[in-house]
Amino acid sequence: MAGARLPVATIAALVVPVVAGLSWMAAGGAPMAWIAVNALALVLALAMAFWLPLPGSEHGVVVLAAALVLALWATALAGVSIEGVRRWVGIGQVRFHLGYLTLPLLIVLTARLPSLPALALLLAALGATVFQPDLAATVALAASMVIAAVQRQGVVGRILAVIGLLACSYLIGQPDTLAPVRFVEQVQSDAWAVQPAAGLALTLAGLAPLLMLRQAAPLAAFLVAAGLMAFAGPYPSILIGYGAAPILGFGLALAALRCQRQSQ
Repeated sequence: MAGARLPVATIAALVVPVVAGLSWMAAGGAPMAWIAVNALALVLALAMAFWLPLPGSEHGVVVLAAALVLALWATALAGVSIEGVRRWVGIGQVRFHLGYLTLPLLIVLTARLPSLPALALLLAALGATVFQPDLAATVALAASMVIAAVQRQGVVGRILAVIGLLACSYLIGQPDTLAPVRFVEQVQSDAWAVQPAAGLALTLAGLAPLLMLRQAAPLAAFLVAAGLMAFAGPYPSILIGYGAAPILGFGLALAALRCQRQSQ
């Protein structure tokens, strides 16, 4: 099957943190609906990772990547607003954090492109995260851009890294007014406070994307940095806490990696 082209460690990078989070939510008394949403998201993400077709040509990759950037800007300008922050799109009663749904895929797609179009797309995406504003997504994207800069080893890569770090510096001075929600944000910190062993287990589980370091280092950097931002403020504990968007976004990124491996 197509999914067999993905290494087991790459699949584990998705499954381990999500299952660890499901276990913690179940033990801690999270709403069953939240547990069901994350579990269903994991099933759908794995299905996408194994079977979802994505463009293989450079033209198709550019078109899809540009559509993702436009979706990010549409959310920043007209998405669901909470205390003036626009990071979400609503489908019925469910809200999706669009950055965590689209950015993992965008990172994998731009890694396949020449430096100049990759630079333009990533800078446009970075601008959307700053405008929303979303410090956690900005930091995660900047971390990915730094790794991409090391891999590309050119002037364009250095520009990516510097602008990403400048964007982080700008947002760090802007306080985040949103209050954390239990089982969504700062899940690892809560677990440390309740049971240090569980906190350690969840923290280590959140590092599971490092299993992809050799195959997709920019993606691994994004996911790990985004997860660690839960220690820095009221930001989502992606893959571990409640929220389908990061899980589905990871699945889309894995689908892109699989299609990339097939085309090589």
